[in-house]
Amino acid sequence: MKLKNILFAFAATLMAASCYEDLGNYDYREINEVQIAGIDDFYARDMEEMLVIRPQITGTLYDDPQRFTYEWVIVSDVVSTELDLEYLVSITPGTKVCRFIITDKETGVKAFHRFTLNVSSSTAGDLVMVLSKYQGRAELSYLRLLRPEEVAAGKQANWAVNYYQNRFEHSLGANPTQLAIIYCESARSYPFVNQYGRIMALVDNRLSLIDKNTLEPVQSTSHLTGEAYTGISSFPPANIEGYESQFVLEGFNIWRSDAYGTGFQLACHVVEVSGGRMYFAFNLAPGVWTASFFPNVASPYGANGYISPFVYWDDMRPEPHSHLQQLGYILGHLICFDQTHGRFFSSFAYGSPAQIPLESIPAFPGMRMMWGSATSIADNSSVAVLTNGSNCRLVLIRNTGTGIAAKAMTGTVDGGIITPDSRFYTMQYTNYMFFSAGDRLYLYNILDIASDLPPSERNRVFRLSDFGYGPEARITDICVSRTERTMLVGVSRYGSDSDAMGDEPLGDLLWFDLDASSLTLTHNAARSATGIAGIPVDVQIKYQTHWRDGEYMGEIKDTI
Repeated sequence: MKLKNILFAFAATLMAASCYEDLGNYDYREINEVQIAGIDDFYARDMEEMLVIRPQITGTLYDDPQRFTYEWVIVSDVVSTELDLEYLVSITPGTKVCRFIITDKETGVKAFHRFTLNVSSSTAGDLVMVLSKYQGRAELSYLRLLRPEEVAAGKQANWAVNYYQNRFEHSLGANPTQLAIIYCESARSYPFVNQYGRIMALVDNRLSLIDKNTLEPVQSTSHLTGEAYTGISSFPPANIEGYESQFVLEGFNIWRSDAYGTGFQLACHVVEVSGGRMYFAFNLAPGVWTASFFPNVASPYGANGYISPFVYWDDMRPEPHSHLQQLGYILGHLICFDQTHGRFFSSFAYGSPAQIPLESIPAFPGMRMMWGSATSIADNSSVAVLTNGSNCRLVLIRNTGTGIAAKAMTGTVDGGIITPDSRFYTMQYTNYMFFSAGDRLYLYNILDIASDLPPSERNRVFRLSDFGYGPEARITDICVSRTERTMLVGVSRYGSDSDAMGDEPLGDLLWFDLDASSLTLTHNAARSATGIAGIPVDVQIKYQTHWRDGEYMGEIKDTI
C-alpha cells in the first residue's frame, strides 16, 4: 500500500513538471475584439425608399476600416459590401431579417449585428406609372406621389425603374400596348376588379391582371379571358370564339355615387374590343347591383365587320353634385368604327349597337379609328381620328337627337401633321386638344375642323430640342391629370432601336405645370426625370381612389 502511494506521487510530480514545461511552447496573441454601434434593432421603410445606415466600428487593438471587409445581408441576399449602407429598398413588402457582417482580413474573425427591416408597400397610393418596352420585353416603372404632409416633412420619393420582372419573377410579355386602371372596388366583380380596383396591362393581345394596391400579378388568374364575360352559366355556352384583347375602356356611370354615405352605388362599366368584336361588363358594382355581361358583340354592319380597337364615350359631362353626392359622369353613347366597311356606329354601354346612316356620316373606306374623345362643344360633340396607316383624318361628330343612331358629322379635315403614332388629350372645359407628332407637341382648336383648317406648324407648342434633346428623341405618350393642372410627356431617346436594347434605360418623363385657363405649359425641371423606363408606351396616373375631376364636394383631393 505504501509502495502504491509512493509510485502515484512520483507520477503526479512528473506530470506537473511536464505541464509546466509545455507552457513555454505556445505563442499567445490578444484577439482584436470588434464592437459595432450605430445600427438600430428595427427599421421601417416604404418600397423604393432609401435605407441609410452608417455604423461605428471600434476594436480593442485596432479599428482601421481598411483592415476589414463588410457584408450587408437582407434575408439571404448581399445588398452591399461597403461600410456604410445606402440601399434603395426594392424588395417585396414584409418583415425581413438582416445582418451586418464585419470580417477581420488578417485573422478571419467575424463580428455580427442583426436587425429587422419592415418593408411596406408604397404602391397603395397615388402613382405615376409608365408601361414601356425595355430590352425586348414589357416593363413597368412608377413614382409614388407624396402627400402634402410628406412633402412638408422633406420626404423624397424615388422612381422604381423597370421593376416588374425582377421584383415578381413574372413576365408581362414582349409587346406592350396599353395600361388601363379600373376604379370599381368590388370583390364580387373578380377578376375584373377586387376590393381595391385593378390595373390591366395589355401586352401581346392579353390583358394581364395586376393588383391595384400592391402592383403584384394576380396569381390565380394571370390574365383576363373571354370566360369572364360569360357571367352566369348558360346553355348553350356563350360564344367567345376569336377573343383576343385589343383595347379596354372603363366608364363611371351616372350612379357612381355615395348615396347618403352608404357607398353602395360605386358602379362602372368596362368595354373591351377583342378580335374585332366588343365585350361588355355592365354595371360592375358592390352591394345591391348585379353585373351583366355581353360577350362577342358584332358590328351592326354584318358578321364580316371588324371593329377598330378604339372606342370612346361621346359625353363625359359630370353629373351635378346633389344630396346623393354623385361622383360620376353622363357617359352618352359609345362611338365605334367598323374598319371593314369604313363606317361609324354607336352603342349603349351594354351592347345593342346601331348603324349610323350614310347621309348622316359618310363612309371612310380603307381607314380605321385610332383615337377619339368627347369634347366640351355643345350637342355632345366628339372628335375622332382615323388613319389608313400613313395619312390621318379628323372627324367632328355631334348629337342630333336622343336616339342612339342620332349622330351627324359636323365636319372633317385632313390630319395634316398628325401621324399614326400621335398621342392626344382633349381639354374638359375648352374646345382644344393637345397632340404629339414626332419630337413636337401641338395645341389644336377642334372647331377648326368645321372650318376646314388642318393641324399645322402654327399649332406647335414646343419641340424636344427646346429642352436639350437630340434628333433621336421622340414623344411617345402624353397624360394629363384629372385636375388638368399637370401634363406628363413620355420621351424615348432610343432612336431607331424599337426593342430598347442596352442596359441603360433611355425613357424619360417631362413634367409640365398646366394652366387650364390659358392653356400654357411650364416645364417643371425639378419633377422631370431621365432614364426611368424603356420606350414609354403608356403613361398613366394611378389614383388610389376615384374623385371626379380630382375633387369631392369642392375640395381638391389630388396630389397632382
